[in-house]
Amino acid sequence: MARIEVQQRFCKNCSVCIKEELQEIDDVKNVRLYPKESLITFNFMKANKLSEVLNRLSKIGYPEKGERLLEAQFSNSVCGC
Repeated sequence: MARIEVQQRFCKNCSVCIKEELQEIDDVKNVRLYPKESLITFNFMKANKLSEVLNRLSKIGYPEKGERLLEAQFSNSVCGC
């Protein structure tokens, strides 16, 4: 199980979009999002899946807390809110 705290805050609407993105990754299950804590949890089978999730989160504008942000990532979130 992984617990990822992201830098960008997200709302309930964003949660749906983020969850859909992560569920597209094979062997990533039980995706749960906690908007108030900016936290995402999920189960995975192989270590490379964790890396794949982190890359996908960065790509859609929700990088892990502590990851360096590029300016382009600020406006690249999957939800327009």
